[in-house]
Amino acid sequence: MIFKGESGKMKRIICVLCVMMMCLTGCGGENGSSSGNKNDAFKAVVKGNIEIELGKSAAKVIETLGEPDKYEEAASCYFDGMDKVYNYGSFEIRTYPDGDNDMVQDVCIMKPGDKAAGSDITVGSSLDDVLSVYGDKYTLVGKMYKYYYDEVKYTYFFIMDDAVKYFGYGIDVKN
Repeated sequence: MIFKGESGKMKRIICVLCVMMMCLTGCGGENGSSSGNKNDAFKAVVKGNIEIELGKSAAKVIETLGEPDKYEEAASCYFDGMDKVYNYGSFEIRTYPDGDNDMVQDVCIMKPGDKAAGSDITVGSSLDDVLSVYGDKYTLVGKMYKYYYDEVKYTYFFIMDDAVKYFGYGIDVKN
């Protein structure tokens, strides 16, 4: 989706819809995991060996992965430029604009069998399983349980009907 010349009210509506889409869109991962333990969860590994580092340029990763199954973009709510979503069927990469670069903000995984950072939590695990591994120090945003490692980096689990529907790794970006 490309939006040009929106009014202030329309841009706010688009931003709300964009945030809802980012939170509710299903995501997946092929061999999706993170490197290392729970404290090193910000280099997701997809397709067995492609490492995606959050907060870094997405250009080389997107080039390596090739043409996505689905691509969407919308005017960024917070930055000049376009927020982009690259869907590769079993995982998604979400980016934000930073000058002439697109930076990785989120890697979302929804493939059964793929494990979250340093754990046996996967799609289908129960909320109790997540709480027993990650604890009760989470931020709840809708149905998303976010576990922060510092002020901006987090692992998240989208829970519906007491089960993990998808999970991923993200960063809060401030302009």
